[in-house]
Amino acid sequence: MVANCDRTCVLLRRVLMAASALAIGVSLSASAQTSLAANHSSDEQGDFSSSALPATDALLGAAPAPIASAALATPEPQYGGSHGNNYPSYPNYQSKWSHLAFVGGGGFTAPIGNATHGYETYGYNLTVGGGWNFTKKFGALFEYQFDKNKIPGATIAAVGAQGGNINSHLFLFDGIYYPYSHGKTGLYITGGPGFSRKVTNFTDLAPTEQCYYFCYYGYAPVTVASFSSTQLAADGGIGFYWKAFGQDSNAKLFAEARYVFVDSPRATTTTNGEGTEGIIPVTFGIRF
Repeated sequence: MVANCDRTCVLLRRVLMAASALAIGVSLSASAQTSLAANHSSDEQGDFSSSALPATDALLGAAPAPIASAALATPEPQYGGSHGNNYPSYPNYQSKWSHLAFVGGGGFTAPIGNATHGYETYGYNLTVGGGWNFTKKFGALFEYQFDKNKIPGATIAAVGAQGGNINSHLFLFDGIYYPYSHGKTGLYITGGPGFSRKVTNFTDLAPTEQCYYFCYYGYAPVTVASFSSTQLAADGGIGFYWKAFGQDSNAKLFAEARYVFVDSPRATTTTNGEGTEGIIPVTFGIRF
C-alpha cells in the first residue's frame, strides 16, 4: 500500500509542476501581447505628443536654438569699405544723386612767374563747379574760377592811367583724386585743362552821378583802355579736407592751392599787363 502511494504521489507532483509551468507561460505570453497592443494603439493615434503640442522648451519659455554663425552676416560699412584709406565705391542702396559733385569757395590769389614782372599783384578768387563722383576716390568736375588781380602802380603810371586790374575768367575741366584719408581728414589732388578769358583794364577816376536812395555826384573808376584774349589754360594743385559734418557725410570743408597757367600772348604795346599769366589761387570752401 505504501509503495503504491509513493508512486502515485511522485506522479501527482510531476503533473502539478507541469501544469504550473504551463500557467506561467500562458501568463507571460498574454502580458507581452497586451504591451504590444498598447504601443500600437499609441502609434495609431498620431504624434500627438510630439507634433500637435508645442515643444517643451517653448512651453517653459526657453530661448530658441542659436542660429548658425555663418547665417549672421556682418554688416558692411556705409560706403562699401572700411573707414580710413579704402573708399572703393558707393553702396548699392544709395541713389545716383549721391554721386553728384559740387564745389564752392573763395580766397586770395598770388602772382607767380611772368606775372610778377610788373604786370600783376595780389587779388582774390571765387570758384564754383559741379560734376560727378565715379567712386569715393575719383571724380570729375567742370569748374569756373574768377580771379581779379591788381596791376602794380609803376605799370599803371607808365601807361598814364590812374588804376587798373586783370580779370581772368577760367573754365576748367578738372579731375579729382583722393589718395589718402584718415578718419575725418585727408588730402586730394586736382587739375586739368581748360581755357581762359583774360581781360586787362586801365581806369581813370571820372565824375559820375551815383544814385542809391538819393542821387549825388562823385568820382568813380572808368575804363579808359582794355586788352583781352581767349587762350588755353591748365591748372593743378593739392588740397586738404575735413569732414566737419560727420565721417559718413559727403560734405567736406577744404583748403587748397593750385598753380594756374594761361598762355596769353604779349600785346603790341608795352607795360600793359598782358603776356603769359601764372597765378596761385588759394581757396577755402566746401565740396561734396
